[in-house]
Amino acid sequence: MYLFGYGSLINIVSAQKSFKRVLKQEDLIPVCIKGYEKVWNSIESIRFDEENVNGVFLNLKENQNTSTSGVVLKITDEEFESLKLREKNYSQIIIKASNADIPLDSDITAFMTTNEKKLANKGDENCFIPAKYVDILTSSFPSYPDTFVNKYKECLKDYPFALKEGIYTFSDPIQNKFAKKGFSSSETK
Repeated sequence: MYLFGYGSLINIVSAQKSFKRVLKQEDLIPVCIKGYEKVWNSIESIRFDEENVNGVFLNLKENQNTSTSGVVLKITDEEFESLKLREKNYSQIIIKASNADIPLDSDITAFMTTNEKKLANKGDENCFIPAKYVDILTSSFPSYPDTFVNKYKECLKDYPFALKEGIYTFSDPIQNKFAKKGFSSSETK
């Protein structure tokens, strides 16, 4: 199966934390998916130092008039189960292979927040975009072609929430393990 990564999974260092196998940059295949756009509205409960806040992360939104960039990655069923822990507040959706700008031999799975209670609206209080998350995204850019980067940067302007500097952790310990620490080195093949 293919997984569409459009947030921290575009960064190989971040993506590697959810896999026992060693990923190579060429495993993260740049793609443009029509019918979707990236939006800043997925809420995760996070902690900055001792402060609990709503971290706002990238999400997908259906929009037949646009397209969005990300990566596709071939994954196993076992890897998908681990990724569900990392992306625990997201629903799994299926995107038709024909929506990709490259030929794929099967449809694509993606994670998308669909629970209204987990969606931020502009003006909501105690909602921040973690600046470190934006750094994870932008630090991956040297690994991709300019056309990919230029398309991706469309979501990195006019942020609907303030950026918050500092180190953050996910409040949920299992989610934090897979997003921040990943598999321990003894579990890595």
